[in-house]
Amino acid sequence: MLNVNLRGAFFATKHAVRQMLTQPVLEDWGRGRIVSIGSRGSKSGSALTSSYIASKHGLVGLTRSAAIELGPDQITVNAVCPNHVTTGLGGWQNEFMAQARGQSVEEYLEAMRGRIPLGRVGSPDDTANACAFLCSGQARYITGEAMNVSGGEEMH
Repeated sequence: MLNVNLRGAFFATKHAVRQMLTQPVLEDWGRGRIVSIGSRGSKSGSALTSSYIASKHGLVGLTRSAAIELGPDQITVNAVCPNHVTTGLGGWQNEFMAQARGQSVEEYLEAMRGRIPLGRVGSPDDTANACAFLCSGQARYITGEAMNVSGGEEMH
């Protein structure tokens, strides 16, 4: 978990920055953008997922420290923190968590939707749109942020 979610992001950032530092500074773009994929678990704890939670909390720390270090070089560093998105891996998670809680998958998903003010789980497009914004010229003054994309489930 730590190797993929934290160490992988560290090395991806390290190698991306090497390239970005060779690029000229552009007015609306700086030298580049780094956007990592965090999670609702980047900000809140959860039962049965301590290694995952630790790796995602670490990712936010990496994001914030890298933003401070790379800001003078005009490189922004942010993270997007979606709540649950039912993809292939998310489907496995639904089954695991439902079974661990003695629920059917539908009961588990219904309870999840009940905690989300917008009443639905996230879609891949919700996450992608947040990433696209942070990579745009409109986000040139945003760095060190861990942006929630959670339908209101996570608000800090």
